[in-house]
Amino acid sequence: MREDGSALRIRNESATLFDELPELAGMHDTVWKEALAASQVIRCPAGTKLVECGDGPADKFVVVLQGVVKVFETCESGREISLYRVHSGQLCVLTLTRLLLHSNRCAQAVAEQDVNLLVIPQDYFDRLLAESGDFRRYLMTSMAHCITDVMQLISRVSFNQLDHRLARLVMKFASRSAQGVLRCACTHQVIANELGTTREVVSRLLKGFERCGHIKLSRGNIEILDSEALDRLCN
Repeated sequence: MREDGSALRIRNESATLFDELPELAGMHDTVWKEALAASQVIRCPAGTKLVECGDGPADKFVVVLQGVVKVFETCESGREISLYRVHSGQLCVLTLTRLLLHSNRCAQAVAEQDVNLLVIPQDYFDRLLAESGDFRRYLMTSMAHCITDVMQLISRVSFNQLDHRLARLVMKFASRSAQGVLRCACTHQVIANELGTTREVVSRLLKGFERCGHIKLSRGNIEILDSEALDRLCN
């Protein structure tokens, strides 16, 4: 993973580093403490490209301490589909596979929010795998969550009609808006990337929702008028 942000060497701040991350705060064995002493916290602003196509194999193990990282694929035509997101306390499985398999598979990662990343050198990662039961349990749990996310994505793409998936995504985005105002400030291209389709298809479906009275479209904004109708589509 690229280190395009500011770096901070961990000294005595590990006691507060994991205040809101109990899965990491619960690890106390010696090799974990030694790994932290040799690690860095990398701070990257939103939009930073962390992994790109063509990057060489990873040489560090990465955990997201704060913020969100989006992992996605892009095909030759330029279409993009989001695979999963890495949230606070979770490891980056993309970096893990590149580290373990010494590969440079073409998935990409970008900081969707400002992020703090814990970057552990590979030799300490190898020691953690060999010597720390707590770390192995954390690793397997994080991988299980990622596999579940990808399986759900495959299920949605395979079995759900695109208009149902679009309705669910619009409702998801709107749920993050201020209470009482169901608005979804989002470009059609961003939605297309989430669904793995084209902007033109998204625009056509949204226009259909608008004609049915479910939503109202304006520049860069979607206002939900009939949440019950969208709920029925979601389900």
